[in-house]
Amino acid sequence: MSGKWGFTTSRPTDARYGDDVAKYAMSHGDPGIKTFVREVLQNSNDARLENDQPAQVTFRLESLQGDEAKEYLNALDIERWAKHANLATDTESGKHIAEAIERIKEDNEIRILTIEDENTGGLLGEENADESNFTALVRDVLFSSKSGDTAGGSYGLGKAVLWLYSGLSLVMFNSTLSEPNPTDQSPRLIGRTRLPTHKSEDGDTVYQGHGWYGNINEDEEGARPESIWGDEAESIADGLRLTRPDSPGTSIQVVDFRVPTAEERLEDEELADQITEMAIRWFWPAIHRGDLEVAVELEDETKMASIEEHPQYKPFTSSLTGRNNSVSELENPGDVKQAIIPLSVPKTSDGEDGADGELDLLVRRAEPDESQYQNKVAFVRGAGMVVEYYDRDRVVVGNKDFHAVLLGGRARPWGTGESFSESDTIVEKFLTAAEPPQHDEWVRTETLANTYSQGFRTAVEGIKSDVTDALRGLVAPNVDRSTTGPQRLGNRFRIGNESRGGDSDRTSPSSQRVTGDTSISFDEVHTHWSFNGEVEPLSDRNEIRTVTISLIRMAEERATTDRLPVKNISTDTAGVDISLPEQNGVQVGQLEPDPGTSTVSFEGVSIEDRRQVETRMKVSVDVAERGDQ
Repeated sequence: MSGKWGFTTSRPTDARYGDDVAKYAMSHGDPGIKTFVREVLQNSNDARLENDQPAQVTFRLESLQGDEAKEYLNALDIERWAKHANLATDTESGKHIAEAIERIKEDNEIRILTIEDENTGGLLGEENADESNFTALVRDVLFSSKSGDTAGGSYGLGKAVLWLYSGLSLVMFNSTLSEPNPTDQSPRLIGRTRLPTHKSEDGDTVYQGHGWYGNINEDEEGARPESIWGDEAESIADGLRLTRPDSPGTSIQVVDFRVPTAEERLEDEELADQITEMAIRWFWPAIHRGDLEVAVELEDETKMASIEEHPQYKPFTSSLTGRNNSVSELENPGDVKQAIIPLSVPKTSDGEDGADGELDLLVRRAEPDESQYQNKVAFVRGAGMVVEYYDRDRVVVGNKDFHAVLLGGRARPWGTGESFSESDTIVEKFLTAAEPPQHDEWVRTETLANTYSQGFRTAVEGIKSDVTDALRGLVAPNVDRSTTGPQRLGNRFRIGNESRGGDSDRTSPSSQRVTGDTSISFDEVHTHWSFNGEVEPLSDRNEIRTVTISLIRMAEERATTDRLPVKNISTDTAGVDISLPEQNGVQVGQLEPDPGTSTVSFEGVSIEDRRQVETRMKVSVDVAERGDQ
């Protein structure tokens, strides 16, 4: 026996389902291999059984040619499917599918990618259940039934990309259930295609574009085929190269696998390398903890997603393993220091309690040869996936280079041997709701707005600024003022400002709108210039927009055009972005405070100055009236 394709019917409609799915997926992330790997592994990782074994995921790439390709396509009932596909060519996605059909026929070759996971739940649920693993992945559109506080996704985008990466918009499933089905025996086999809405050749019947491969009732026109079970499913799976190991889980086969944004077809070897690297990049927390194993099988070799093979991610895992030996100061490469980031989760709209929670920030000083991912913070919660690599190079550039991990929710106690708390669970739910469909940041989302009462926006938007402030205190250089040499200068200088007035305003003594103290001295121990200062407007009506610090070489008590580059700069003032831009080819220090800031303090150092040429500091301040845009 064999399965057949059946397409559901409806009244005439202008909907173009296939195009809608593609547009939705395209608009929620670049559909490169990164998007595919993140979504697929997230689904398998979320479905891991609650035991001490990892979810095992194997990507199997096969390029079938000649008789092998013909046998596979026959088992797929491709002729019946193609009749419908060829009726759906009046849309952009339909044309692409027709082109793929012609390419496969001409080349007599087809590439398939099978994603096989083990120690996961499998496709549980009845054919017509309202919510289940089966209905969410196979039947429904952009809907997720994931349960559990640490589940990675809640939008169902992950399954949408499966069809997007199939040149035929066709995906097959074979599953061994982790729980016995009351009436049928594993495995469970079914296929799903997503074509544009199309009409029959005579124009009398409208097909929605939803097509399923399974047991079809020939007497009921337009009825949805249902799953094939047991021995029959095993026999069909063998012809489809979709047989499963004797372990709970699901095998997903993407027919005519392609990367939508790739200009040319990627070779299997290149694809395998990209998949393993993406697996480590985004799932090193789960892999490091032993919750997830990932492999890619080719015709003649198997590649493992190993942290040992990708040492650029070891500084992050070392942050976890080293947190129990954390230090008070990041003095040496490899040192790990911790900080607590408060997160106040408000009550939910239906009255569930919030919590005064915490996120743990682990900062590790970089080794000299650890140049990749320097000054980035990996945001992680209990799902074990890196949500985002937050780049803080602009803020702390020139200070102690580092790698950092921000652990939130049920991930907060990782590496301590402790269990997560009730407040960690509340934070986990909050962070989950703060992730948009692509799960690549923590921001205000519609889910947050619908779930929580007042205060959720302040909480989620304050995470990054709090992390930045904590980093400034952890990685800024510890300059010892007591070692200042005898060449200390008389350092009370008039601070220049750039008002919003005209040129005459800038040159007139009466236009002085800023005051403050500055100091610069030579540090003979570190052979560089150390400087600090604090500036504020003279008038309460004004606020500071930008502070720029440049170091000017002197000659016979006169300023020269020679400038000494600023190496780093930091501030104790909250809400200030720090950068080291170039002016006339020389690096200067620049501070840009949040609107409304009236006082800015700073300290920093120059590059090494072995010549010890007398140097003075110029502080330029851009001020404006409060509220002036």
